[in-house]
Amino acid sequence: MTAVDPVTIVIKECLTLSTAMRKYSKYTSQTSGVAALLSGGSEVFSNQDVSLAHTFNNLSTTKNNDPLLSGFIQLRLMLNKLKSLEGIDSLTLLQPFLLIVSTSSISGYITSLALNSLQKFFTLQIIDESSLNYITAYREVVNALTHCRFETSEQISDDSVLLKVVLLLHDITNSPYGDLLSDSIMYEMVQTIMSLACNKRRSDVLRNAAESTMISITVKIFSILQDLEPTYSAQKYINDEGYSKNTLKDDVIGVAAEETRSEGSNESIASVEENTDTAIDGETDNSTVQNMNEDNEKPKIDELIKETHTPEEIPIETAAPEASEDKYGLPITKQYLSLLLSLIVPENQAKHTNSTRIFGLQLINTIVEIVGDKIPLHPPLFTLISDPIFKCLLFIIQNTNRLSLLQATLQLFTSLVVILGNHLPMQIELTLSRIFTILLDDSSGTNDSDGKSSNNSNDNGSPRKPAAIKELLIEQLSILWTRSPSFFTSTFINYDCNLERADIAVNFIKALTKLSLPEAAISTTDSVPPLCLEGLVSLVDDMFDHMEKVSKDDYLKNTNSIEILKQRERKTEFIKCAELFNEKPKIGIPALIEKGFIKSNSDKDIAEFLFENNTRMNKKTIGLLLCDPKRIPLLKCFIELFDFKDLRVDEAIRILLTKFRLPGESQQIERIIEAFSTRYVESQNYDPTKLVVTDSKTVAATNEDGTNKEEDAENELVDDLASIQPDSDSVFVLSYSIIMLNTDLHNPQVKDHMSFADYSGNLRGCCNEKDFPHWYLDRIYCSIRDKEIVMPEEHHGNERWFEDAWNNLISSTTVLTEIQRDSTNIIDKLSPVELLHFDKAIFKHVGNSIVSTLFKIYKVASDDHISSRMLTSLDKCSSIAAFLNFKNLYNEILRHIAKFTTLLSKTSSPSKNSTDSDMLPLVEITLEDSGDKLPVSGSIIRLGRSFKGQLCTVVLFRIIQRNSEVDLISPELWNDIVKIILNLYENLLLSPDIFQDLQASLKIGPLPKPAPEMSITRGHESKGLLSTFASYLKGDEEPTDEEIHYARKAFDCVKSSNISSSIFGNETNITPMLIKSLLEAIKTKKSESNNRYFESELLFLIEISTALIAFCKDEGELGSVVLQKIISLSQLAGSKKGTHRRLLTYKLLLISLLDEQQDNLLSLINDELLTKKDLYNQKYFVSEQGKEIVRRLLALTKIDNYKKLMLEDEGFWKLLRMIASFKENTLMLYEYMETSITTSCNFLTNKNFMWALGLLDEISSIGSIGSRWEQEYNRSIKSGHEIDNVNPYESFVELSLKSIKLTSDLVDNNNVEKIPLTKTEIFTIIQALAHQCGNPCEEIRLYALKVVETFLTEKLNLPTKDILGLEELLEGGLLPILESTKGAPGNNVKLLTGLLDVISKVYLFYLKEEITTNETFLEVLNIFNRYVEIPEIEKQLQQLIISKKEIEKDFNKSVSPQESVHENIESDTNISEPQENPLTES
Repeated sequence: MTAVDPVTIVIKECLTLSTAMRKYSKYTSQTSGVAALLSGGSEVFSNQDVSLAHTFNNLSTTKNNDPLLSGFIQLRLMLNKLKSLEGIDSLTLLQPFLLIVSTSSISGYITSLALNSLQKFFTLQIIDESSLNYITAYREVVNALTHCRFETSEQISDDSVLLKVVLLLHDITNSPYGDLLSDSIMYEMVQTIMSLACNKRRSDVLRNAAESTMISITVKIFSILQDLEPTYSAQKYINDEGYSKNTLKDDVIGVAAEETRSEGSNESIASVEENTDTAIDGETDNSTVQNMNEDNEKPKIDELIKETHTPEEIPIETAAPEASEDKYGLPITKQYLSLLLSLIVPENQAKHTNSTRIFGLQLINTIVEIVGDKIPLHPPLFTLISDPIFKCLLFIIQNTNRLSLLQATLQLFTSLVVILGNHLPMQIELTLSRIFTILLDDSSGTNDSDGKSSNNSNDNGSPRKPAAIKELLIEQLSILWTRSPSFFTSTFINYDCNLERADIAVNFIKALTKLSLPEAAISTTDSVPPLCLEGLVSLVDDMFDHMEKVSKDDYLKNTNSIEILKQRERKTEFIKCAELFNEKPKIGIPALIEKGFIKSNSDKDIAEFLFENNTRMNKKTIGLLLCDPKRIPLLKCFIELFDFKDLRVDEAIRILLTKFRLPGESQQIERIIEAFSTRYVESQNYDPTKLVVTDSKTVAATNEDGTNKEEDAENELVDDLASIQPDSDSVFVLSYSIIMLNTDLHNPQVKDHMSFADYSGNLRGCCNEKDFPHWYLDRIYCSIRDKEIVMPEEHHGNERWFEDAWNNLISSTTVLTEIQRDSTNIIDKLSPVELLHFDKAIFKHVGNSIVSTLFKIYKVASDDHISSRMLTSLDKCSSIAAFLNFKNLYNEILRHIAKFTTLLSKTSSPSKNSTDSDMLPLVEITLEDSGDKLPVSGSIIRLGRSFKGQLCTVVLFRIIQRNSEVDLISPELWNDIVKIILNLYENLLLSPDIFQDLQASLKIGPLPKPAPEMSITRGHESKGLLSTFASYLKGDEEPTDEEIHYARKAFDCVKSSNISSSIFGNETNITPMLIKSLLEAIKTKKSESNNRYFESELLFLIEISTALIAFCKDEGELGSVVLQKIISLSQLAGSKKGTHRRLLTYKLLLISLLDEQQDNLLSLINDELLTKKDLYNQKYFVSEQGKEIVRRLLALTKIDNYKKLMLEDEGFWKLLRMIASFKENTLMLYEYMETSITTSCNFLTNKNFMWALGLLDEISSIGSIGSRWEQEYNRSIKSGHEIDNVNPYESFVELSLKSIKLTSDLVDNNNVEKIPLTKTEIFTIIQALAHQCGNPCEEIRLYALKVVETFLTEKLNLPTKDILGLEELLEGGLLPILESTKGAPGNNVKLLTGLLDVISKVYLFYLKEEITTNETFLEVLNIFNRYVEIPEIEKQLQQLIISKKEIEKDFNKSVSPQESVHENIESDTNISEPQENPLTES
């Protein structure tokens, strides 16, 4: 809504125009009188009689004869009394303004005012949907604008007027009213604005506005495809139309009629071409510009065109705009696309400027970007894209050196690949092959890697493309891998896995690997390698992302389950078989059958194969095979595979000849045409009720009379193919005629071409002896005329290689277009597991090339960011290779990374490239401030200086840490890793204490570190000049601050790499191969170069190997190898004690882990622990390491393999007894003995009983140290000094007491009873117990006496099997101990008195038990008599006699007097003797 009513607005615009028109001279003479009043706004007649006003109106009209001015006057008078525009015809309202716009005699100024008025009407919506006849009005507005004419003046003024036209057209088109326009009006507008945009004579402002408007119009036109249903519901479209009928008109907008006519005949010729459907086929020889411009046949063909025209061939621009026309739709899209095609076809490149061609390409690209996914639903449009437009793209890419044109072409190409890639496989294949040829400077014909001819030869060896061209190619192609998801994978699936297609993906990637190298910049530009490298990196990233989404288990479950991958594996075989077939079908067909590509030798299976797998087979060979007289059944089977239903004969032939090339001999052609005719008739399923018979006479009469009566009737049946039912003979004749017509019209050697009259005349009476309908033959003739039936390989071998390649691969396959509704990317249909399997197939072919390229770039890269990027990609490549089980590639990657660490080589001798820092010895710097130690050496500085080396170090061990496959890492790689470890260890960068838990469990302490060649303490990190000079004078090789800085960087790098945990923290890495590499790295000979770290490194490697064996306990054989290595190293002369002791610990650990190592165990005990006293002495055994050795030895006795061996080895018991003598170990041995004796049933045997008893006796003796305190205590008591009542040696005393008790318990132990004790063993027990009766420690001595007494009285039940009486027990058990004191009885008084007291008590005990005899008493008396000179013993003897008498007395009371007297006599007799002895002796 507006504040001013629409009527007033229109009246004011009428006044504005009429006033302006009167100011010009040609109108000045006509402004007097009534006309002036009427046009000047006078109100004389405003309220007068209508008839009077009418009279003056008529007067004005007739006398002035000015329809333009009078139109405004009449419109104004008509509107003066109206309050609104309702009921006013919209066209009447606009007519005066439109006449001004389209009249060439009007000045540009007046035209500009009229355009302003129209712009105001449009902006203020003076005419809207409620207006009368508004559709026609808007169409007429656009029609007038496209035919705008005015008197030209200065170009700036003229262009300003045209700018208004363009802007108004832009506004109308993009408004809702733009949807009201018809196809013809829309096309006229396209022609007009396009001609302005392409006219270089116009100002830049106007041209830019026209270009912008064309883009918006393009969007408007093609947006309708979003809502249109598929064009051909039958799903088939026969491509038989020409492509170059539409051409761009000359820019004549705004030009007066006189000027238009003065431009000569070009305009008329152009209009004739536009209105007569030119038949020049856009597919002429495009190989050179000269060939494209030579067209001597054009006038003659044009004459043929005039003879025939079907209604569908009338261009839409020839029709006048009418309101009855439908709104624009698919026809304008086709016409517009054809117009754009005419701008880019090579044969028109001389007619259009470079900028025009670029603009045409940009508009096509806009179309593809907007509705590219909808184009396949409309075959007429898709055919234009797939054949002529794509063909032009390929030609431009192949031939142009203009960067701007090539850029626009490549932009369109990449859009087509991204959006329509699934629908244009062959076009993309051929184009990419050409691009590879250009990029790789391949100027000769090449074959793809799969053997398929790619026809990549440049025309006659054309020169290489400029570097800028290659750069542009790569820049534009990069959009494919940056914006298209999984581009390389989808390309691999669509092409490389297709038996009919070339290996585009693999070739593409290999080309990128070559072009990514720095040397590629020599033949291209500096920006090409980075662009190509980005493509490789994106491929690796894409594969890595796919891998991350799949678990290894899921991946392994689906191995070899994808059929298309199996087909890929057979592709090489298929290519070989196809080559054999092309050479000789008799050889090729059996080969195809043998390999399973053809099911059997039947004609049906062979025909199906040739029908379906047609691309790699030579079409000429197929044709010759089919026309062989001996293979007639094969020909019939092959023809039966076609479906010709509802097709004209020429259409059917087009489809037929896509599969093979028609032979040259007439008999061969006849066989094929005969089979075709029969199949064609069978496919039609004629309905006799629809048959229409045409009489040849009637047709002839009609043609002679020139009447249209019959033709009118015939036109009613146009397109009704069911009305034409030719038999096989008729089809045979017609087919022959079509082939002859195709040759006649398109053979350049034919000068006089066949007219339609000639053609139709030749076929009279040939349709079932009647005539073919005129419209039917007209359609056939026009189809052949406009679109040649392409014969595959028609031009093979001559200069028309481009036409040959295109026609063979593309044109023959675009004859029949089926609507493809599914445009889903194949990647979206695959599961992550399936996608990864395709990635594996790709990586199998290109993985090595990619890795090699990345390493080459990494090697020469000077930018840290590039180095990091390359190494990250290599890291991902290693993960991919590991996941996909490419072991060789995985190890190759890691070995290359290891080389870049700088740690595989050692600075041993100077070379021409070495620096002073490289020869720096190992210096260990201790910083006083922090106490930290920093090693500095040539190797360390070399690592610190190399950023790449540091990167590789971190990445290498990060990859090793990720390893999840036991057998993935090769022995060679492990050797390299071990070398790196040793280099770091020797330079003090790697701590040797990797297995601290093992060290703690073995109690062996940290490993020794290599000794530095020099140690320095520095108070400050910076070193002054004087300090440096002083160091020089002293000869010190003290590192500089810079060297220390690099050493710190190296130290931090190694620390962040977590080398130890990366390798040994991953259980998967603990493999026999690693252990073998460690063992092989051990040096057995000390030299000047390794003297500094020889033994420490030996222990370092052995400890790692031992620890790894302890981890993989099932590696018995390898464990034996390690054990033997340790044994051999133990025999090295000159080794330190700590080395031998540590090696022994490792040996013992391995023996405990391995089976069948009895000999080595006995050797360790007897030949080392017992024999080498200087190594294994008390100091060693009381150390934690020695104690742990003892524990582990004792633990071995619990293992079945070694239990019996050790327990029955005397050396073992000797060792234990020796160890038990060291008080620090006694408790451990006692606990061992106690546990073993009480719980193990097989611990004590007849063989080891005495050794065990000796060990217990040794343990029992350990408490003698308690006597020291006792003596000191007694002395203190006597002297009156106070002393602590607690014995500090109480623990040892207690241990002795326990051991004594354990010894006495042997006789009644349940486990011992299973091994009956012999008399000797019992005597030994008694002796052992009796031995402790002489222990210096009183507490132990008293306890021992008590235990002996208890043992003899309570634990032994005499008589036993072996011991009959007490006298035997005394003689064998106690007497030896007593006799051992003979030499100095005075020194053993306590022992003697104690033992004799025990003997007395034992005798009295058994006396009461009535077990003793006189002999027993006599034996006791004899023992006492030996020591009777000692007063204490004499008293004991007397007390014994007294006690004996008392016992006997008590005993006599319980017996008869006679017995008592008798016993007393005996008793007196027995007593009298011993009483005499002491006296006598005294």
